[in-house]
Amino acid sequence: MKRLKFKCTLLTDIILNQKAATEGPNQTLDFIPGSNFLGIVASELYSRLKPEESLIIFHSGKVRFGDAHPSSGEMRGLKIPASMFYPKLKKVSDESYIHHLIPENQLNSGTFKKKQIKQCRSGFYLFDNNQANKVKTDTNFAIKSAYDKEKRRSKDEQMFGYESLQRGVELYFDVEVDDESLQGTVKKALVGKDKRIGRSRSAQYGLVSIEEFDFTEQDSKTATNDEVTVYADGRLIFLDEFGLPTFCPTAKQLGFSENDKILWDKSQIRTFQYAPWNFTRKYFDADRCGIEKGSVFVVKTAKKDFTSQYVGSYQNEGFGKVIYNPDFLKAQKEFDQEIGKETEGHAIYKIIEQQNDENNPKNIKQEIENLENAGKDVCKYLAYRKRDEYEKQIIYKKINEFVSDSQRGGLFTDKGEKFASQWRHIRSMAMQEKDYDKLYSKLFGSDDNKDLGYLTHGIAAEKWENKRIDVVRKFFGSIKEIELEHRISEVMVNLSAEMAKKCK
Repeated sequence: MKRLKFKCTLLTDIILNQKAATEGPNQTLDFIPGSNFLGIVASELYSRLKPEESLIIFHSGKVRFGDAHPSSGEMRGLKIPASMFYPKLKKVSDESYIHHLIPENQLNSGTFKKKQIKQCRSGFYLFDNNQANKVKTDTNFAIKSAYDKEKRRSKDEQMFGYESLQRGVELYFDVEVDDESLQGTVKKALVGKDKRIGRSRSAQYGLVSIEEFDFTEQDSKTATNDEVTVYADGRLIFLDEFGLPTFCPTAKQLGFSENDKILWDKSQIRTFQYAPWNFTRKYFDADRCGIEKGSVFVVKTAKKDFTSQYVGSYQNEGFGKVIYNPDFLKAQKEFDQEIGKETEGHAIYKIIEQQNDENNPKNIKQEIENLENAGKDVCKYLAYRKRDEYEKQIIYKKINEFVSDSQRGGLFTDKGEKFASQWRHIRSMAMQEKDYDKLYSKLFGSDDNKDLGYLTHGIAAEKWENKRIDVVRKFFGSIKEIELEHRISEVMVNLSAEMAKKCK
């Protein structure tokens, strides 16, 4: 068996709908199914090959076209495992667990239940050196209209939207060829800069470039105990004894013996259903129901050595690839600061959520500066709009952080309607005063005379005890630190409105 490795670069946006429905909202896949590469080779070779050769390459399962995953560097990305969980209200990069490796007594404890851990479901990551770096996969959305050839204009009531995977993304995939004499034929048909995949290929979508590329990826590992994890690298489709799709495969269908047992209470399975479009017959085939990539099975077995392989049906289209005992599904003990003791089940791999370059503050500021220096009026206007939008995002983020922190601390949420009126009064003062220093004096007074401040004298001073007033004063200082004091009126108007809602 020979493995051919390739890199697919998106030269334009591509559309790969998750569902076959033409009405209602539809999202694009964040990977390229292997059936698209099978289609590229078939369009090149099918009419030129002998029937027996076509049968071997396209229908026998002896040539398997794998899924292309968003990747970077020399490492192929993988869908985040469904057995990886993280606490609610936190990021997966802060804390993550391998669900089936958390002891039952710890999982049912009161302190752990407060974490309210939830499942990771989206994103592709590069698992390497005990780190999992997220791969950037942006999407675009465009509104289109059907065309009326007779009237030579857009058709009435024929508007629709397309979500597409953004150009520039690099995806890695492989093709397994059992008969090595066929590898040259497959490679020649696949490699090129003018290949098209997905929907609307006759319009501006679907252009890709495919080239040979030797990448690395996670492989199966030897089992250390009697419980083996099976990670779904690709989507899995299994048929029961009656030839019908099933979501409950047997251990034998996963590559084990009949005596082995799947531990369903420890497994994390997600499913999918779609109807594939047959381009030749111009019609949909029967629905395919299967298990989504990223799903994890836990199997009890005495077997120790494994190699990654394809299981189930439709292997020629990339379905069925699994990895046994990958390193990123292992866990370790770790000291939990919140409960003050050691806990188990923490994922060995540290999740790193990378910030998109265009959202990097340094890049945004540089872009604004470049527009301002361009000298043209339209560029100055664009710079103003971009700076305004950027500053608003920072302001809203600061306000949301303040509201969340104050709720968790209970500083402002235990006084009811009477305290909400305090925030409404601050809001009215902020609407009247635009200057940072003057608004600060009206609220907190001055070092010489604190009685001038609304929050520091009279009845209000009793409600605004030291801790509360210190928190608001610190918030004022944080606005000055990020050089947004010229928008202090807008900041305090929005903050006061949000806090009045929470207090009420």
